[in-house]
Amino acid sequence: MVVIAIFFYFRVTPIINQTFPYTYDQGRDFLKAESIVRDHDLTLLGPTTGITGLYHGAWWYYFLSIPYILFNGAPQGFAIFIMITVFASSLLFSLFLKKTFHAIVGLTFFLLVAGSSYFILLSTFAISSVFTFPFILMFLYSLYRFLETKKPLFSFLVFFSLANIFEAEVPTGLFTISAFIAAAILMRQAISFFSPRKTFIYSLSGLIIPFLPRIASEVKNGLPQIKTLLAFIRNPQVSSAKSFINVLLERLQIFKFYFENLFPINNPLLIYGLLIVAIIGLVFGFKKLNHVNRFFTLFVALIVFFLFIFSCLYKNNFWANYYEGLSFYFAVLLSIGFYLYLKFKNKFLKAIPLTVFVFFLLVNFYNLKNDLTNKKPIPDTGLRGHVRVVDYLAGLNKDKDFCVRVYTPPVIPHTYNYVFSYYMKTGKTKNVGPSYVDNRCFYIIERDDYQFRIDQFRKDHIPANARLINSRTITDNVEVELWEMPSE
Repeated sequence: MVVIAIFFYFRVTPIINQTFPYTYDQGRDFLKAESIVRDHDLTLLGPTTGITGLYHGAWWYYFLSIPYILFNGAPQGFAIFIMITVFASSLLFSLFLKKTFHAIVGLTFFLLVAGSSYFILLSTFAISSVFTFPFILMFLYSLYRFLETKKPLFSFLVFFSLANIFEAEVPTGLFTISAFIAAAILMRQAISFFSPRKTFIYSLSGLIIPFLPRIASEVKNGLPQIKTLLAFIRNPQVSSAKSFINVLLERLQIFKFYFENLFPINNPLLIYGLLIVAIIGLVFGFKKLNHVNRFFTLFVALIVFFLFIFSCLYKNNFWANYYEGLSFYFAVLLSIGFYLYLKFKNKFLKAIPLTVFVFFLLVNFYNLKNDLTNKKPIPDTGLRGHVRVVDYLAGLNKDKDFCVRVYTPPVIPHTYNYVFSYYMKTGKTKNVGPSYVDNRCFYIIERDDYQFRIDQFRKDHIPANARLINSRTITDNVEVELWEMPSE
């Protein structure tokens, strides 16, 4: 229960304060979920990827439709639902580790996830790459169960999980599927996922089902994404030529980020000291595992290895979110590595797993205490800043329709559009739109380092004969101006 309390404390606080991430992508995706639920505007494609013409899967939008319904469209509802999803999947997986390895493995895994700065941020971040989290854990669970039983059902779940990882974040899926296949071949397990015939049918079904919306879209539109992907594979557009050593260092930096941010501490000496302890445990205790546990541990290690190797073969810009969820693999291997000291005869070594767990627990308590005693004002970041602006305008225009035009550096103001839509839905404001009402319009102007873009917006959206009536700074980054055109 203590670990569960730690998990929720660090995630509920930003939800209550409304400081969880809220950017262009969240506004866009929330509006799409609203369109699906309210207007029954179903879709076969998800958000755009970094490759023009290639899209993530549509399941992300349908996933967001659930919290939209449950919380009546409240922006905080999406963060709450993602937090619950991460909690449930992580808890279930930790219980699985407890059953198949040892209680200390499950507890250490869950405590790492609970206190990790990386997982704390992503557990309330409504971005499609986070949709990989439950499917990465489902993949690892199904992989273990298939190695243990060879039942077709678990082969189905392995490929179902891999396909959903792809649909949630295309690059993550491509690299994970490739790493899985390479690891399966090296361990001489590849054929077992497709033979006998029943297993083949289950595996193929698991792979195809998540792709059905994408397949329907491709058939309907003449296979544009397949053509785009094939063209990119044949002739990838490298934005800047990089030497192999630079690519290698960049990939190491990404893996370093995911590894270090798994820990509740910022001390590299301690972090890599714990890594050495876990590696020693894995190396000298590996043979003490039973057959299935050895196979599973080696499989996970090989997947991480091939994820790194294949990432180095990709010469283009490699964004960190391409490997969203990589920390789960590290958490599994570390937890098993610490646990294996229990297999040794030396009493001192046997105490290491519990000592590491207690150390992580104390560090989390220390972080929690620091957070509770932090008297700094709550920053106007994330959703909070947008709500302050909309609340200000709603207060000025009670029971009245009013005009709002927005300048925000991403150009399309999805963030404000969704909050205004929610306020109109719940009766907090009347109708809000871009057309002048009673010859007046409010302008939300977000800070931009490139002043010329704001100047161009003013030129394009403020009538030449309008005059400034009022201007007020709402947050450090936002000003609200009221402009009025002369009566005819």
